[in-house]
Amino acid sequence: MKTSKICLNVFLSIVFMVPLTLVAQVKEVPVTTKSKEALNFFLSGRDKMENQELVASSALFDKAIQKDPDFAMAYLYRALSGGGYIVVRKNLDKAVSLADKVSPGERQEILFIQANADGNGVKQKEYLDQLLASFPSDKRVQEDAGQYYYTINEFQKALDHFKKATELDKNYAPVYNMIGYCESALNNYPEAEKAFQTYIRLVPNSPNPYDSYAELLLKMGKYDESITQYKKALEKDPTFTSSLAGIGNNYVFKQDFTTARKYYQEYYDKAPIVNGKLDALFLKAITYIHEGNTKEADSAFNEYRALAEKENLIPNLINSYASEGFTYTERGNAAEGKKYFEKAIDLIGKSNLPEATKENLTTNSMLWRFYYLTANGDLNNAIAESEKCKAKIESRKNPGEEMYLNSLMGLLEIKKGDYDKAISYLSQADNQDPWTWYYTALAYKMKGDKENSAKLFSKITKCNVNSLNLALVRNLAMESLKN
Repeated sequence: MKTSKICLNVFLSIVFMVPLTLVAQVKEVPVTTKSKEALNFFLSGRDKMENQELVASSALFDKAIQKDPDFAMAYLYRALSGGGYIVVRKNLDKAVSLADKVSPGERQEILFIQANADGNGVKQKEYLDQLLASFPSDKRVQEDAGQYYYTINEFQKALDHFKKATELDKNYAPVYNMIGYCESALNNYPEAEKAFQTYIRLVPNSPNPYDSYAELLLKMGKYDESITQYKKALEKDPTFTSSLAGIGNNYVFKQDFTTARKYYQEYYDKAPIVNGKLDALFLKAITYIHEGNTKEADSAFNEYRALAEKENLIPNLINSYASEGFTYTERGNAAEGKKYFEKAIDLIGKSNLPEATKENLTTNSMLWRFYYLTANGDLNNAIAESEKCKAKIESRKNPGEEMYLNSLMGLLEIKKGDYDKAISYLSQADNQDPWTWYYTALAYKMKGDKENSAKLFSKITKCNVNSLNLALVRNLAMESLKN
C-alpha cells in the first residue's frame, strides 16, 4: 500500500526537551515532549505508521496524547493515521494550535501538512522548501519531498528524493516502498520489483511490503501471484484488511465480478475503521460500473452515503454525489448526472464545515459545474465557467486542481472540434488517469490519427489499476479497438 495522496506521511527524529540553541544544530527535525512515557508511545506508533499499520499506530498516538496533552507531533500523527474526516481534522487543528510552542522544524512540518490538507499549493511548497533547506540530511524530510512530488506525478523528482533518503540510511525500510511505486509509475517494473523485495527483506514481519509487491504484480497482470502476496500480508496481520480489497481487484481484472464483490464484502465486514468500510462500498459500486449495471451501482452508492451520513462524514457524502454525477454523465445520461452534481453543490452550501475544507469543495464544485455544462453541450456557459475556474485555480497554485482543469479544458476543446488544442491540454492533465488517456485517444481519433488513438485505447484495456475512471472508459476503449 502506498502512502495516501490526501495526507502525506512525515517521520521525525526525537529531541527530548532540548534547548532551542541546540535544536538549530541538529541534522534532523526535532520533536519535543515533556513525558518520557508519551515519547515511548509516540516512537512505537511511528514504527507502525512508517509501514502503514495505521490502526495500531493510532491507538499508540492516542496514548501519547493522554500522557502529554500538549504533544504537538502526536496530534499531527494521529491526524495522519486516519479514522474519518472528523477525527483527522480535529487532531490536525490541535497540532496547528500548538505549532507556535514547538521548534521551528516541527512548526514547518505541521504547517506543511496543514497546507496540504487545505489545498494551498503555494504554502505547501514554501514549507517543504524550508524543511529541505534546514534539514537536508534528514532522511524523513527527503521522503517528505518525495511524497510531495509523487502526488503531483513528478515521479523522477520523487525518486531522486527517495534515493537520497536511502543514501542517508540504506536500511530505512519505508522509503523502498515508495521507490517501488515510483519505478512502477515510470514503468520500470524490474526496478520496482527489486525495491519491493528489498522492503520485504528489511521488514519481513510487516504486512505492507507484501501488499505493495502484490499491487505491482496485479499491475503486471500476474493475478494469481498477486493474490498469493496479498494473502501473505493477511497472514502477517489479519487486521490489514486493505489486502482483501487488493484480492478483489485481481478478480475484477479476471472478469469475475461476483468473487470480487465477495472479497469487498469481507473487507467491509472486517475493516476496523470507517475509512475501510467506505472504501469497500465504493469498490463494490465500481464493479457494477465495470459491468455496465448502473442500477446496482446506484444502490451501492446509496449504501455508501447511508454510512457516510451515519458517521457525519459530510465531505464523503458530497464526493459520493459528485462521483455518481460523473458516472451518469459519462454513461450518456448528462441530465441525470447534473442532478447529482447539484445535490453535491447544494450540500456544500448548507454544510457547516471548516473554512478551508469548504473552500476546497467549493473549488471542486466550480470544476464539476464546468464539466457538466461541457458534457451537456452548453458550450457558451461552459466557456464562461472555465474562465472562473482558471482565475480561482491560478490563485491557489494546487497542482491537482491544475491537472483537473486541464483535463476539462481538453474535453471542452474536443466538443468545440479543436483536437490539437484538446491534445495539448490533456497532455498537462493527470497522466496516470485512464479518463485522460481515453479522451486523448478520442481527440487523436477525431483528427484521423489512428495509430496514436489505438495505442492509448490499448493502454486502457491493459491497465490493471482499478478505479472509477477506468471502469467508465475500459469497455469504451475495448469497443473502439474492435471498430
